[in-house]
Amino acid sequence: TPTQKATTLEEQNKDLDSKVTIAKALKVGSVNIVAYKVKNSGKEVEVSRANPAKKIKINFTVASNTLADKALHDVYVRVLDPTGNLITTTDSGNFNADGQDLQYTYKTSIDFKNDGSMFTIDWSNPAAFQKGAYTVMLYSDNSTMGQGTFSLK
Repeated sequence: TPTQKATTLEEQNKDLDSKVTIAKALKVGSVNIVAYKVKNSGKEVEVSRANPAKKIKINFTVASNTLADKALHDVYVRVLDPTGNLITTTDSGNFNADGQDLQYTYKTSIDFKNDGSMFTIDWSNPAAFQKGAYTVMLYSDNSTMGQGTFSLK
């Protein structure tokens, strides 16, 4: 019947819409995370020990994606400390990704042009860094972009 056909087509369209939404989401190509301290002169110096570390730089590329909008995309950063706890600040908020309501450590935007350019997110830890391995997860367009780790002695 025409009603069944319309319902079937509507379901197929919803299925295609969700596939396109997934395909449009940004994914990390490569990621490199570095801890550093800032000298009195303002110069940034890479460090491998927890004690002097104050900030991290998350350097990443976004995988080529011809379906993604060439525009500003919000990026949510979640930083997990060596004990697996999410580091939050007073201005941390919530976002939705992969069907879950999550809290973020830091939020920023990137201007995606699909040109393979490198992006850098600077983040200052409000608390002292601990010794151990940290996990940094990036999210955009309601899905996981990718993740990386770094360790401090």
